Amino acid sequence: DSGRGDSDDIALVALGNPHLSVEELGILSKLIDNDDRSKHESVRVIATLGRHIHSKGNELGLTQKLESFGVQFINDTCWCMLLEPPIIPSNPKSAILTNSGKYAHYGPGLTNRRIRFGSMYDCVEAAKSGRVKSGAIGSGSSLPQWLGRSFSTHRLIRSIKHIK
Repeated sequence: DSGRGDSDDIALVALGNPHLSVEELGILSKLIDNDDRSKHESVRVIATLGRHIHSKGNELGLTQKLESFGVQFINDTCWCMLLEPPIIPSNPKSAILTNSGKYAHYGPGLTNRRIRFGSMYDCVEAAKSGRVKSGAIGSGSSLPQWLGRSFSTHRLIRSIKHIK
């Protein structure tokens, strides 16, 4: 978390790295639908995914729903290849929030921007509020659940499927 101790304002939410899965598109959709708040006007939300996943997401109505919230999709590349504006915020003091451990690790050196690391939930909350909430996983105050010993991917997916 290279943004620890800095402003909690977020300019970009960077999802996927290298690519989101169809299951993650569904989770993202459910998290966005969890309340009626819209995307914050100053935050861009960009997700990387493979073109076959994008097509499957279209078939399921997920990408259209996410696009209506304000998610932009970039196919067949990963965040480590997206190094300059207009994708990366032009202001060098901008902060990027990601749910990707890979991008959280490599992003600061590749982009010269502050990278915050958080869960998909943290990313959606930041997209809606424009900020990483203090005490959230991505604020540097705690580790993501999946880094703990008792983490179960299947248990997490089952619990997210019950949101709203």
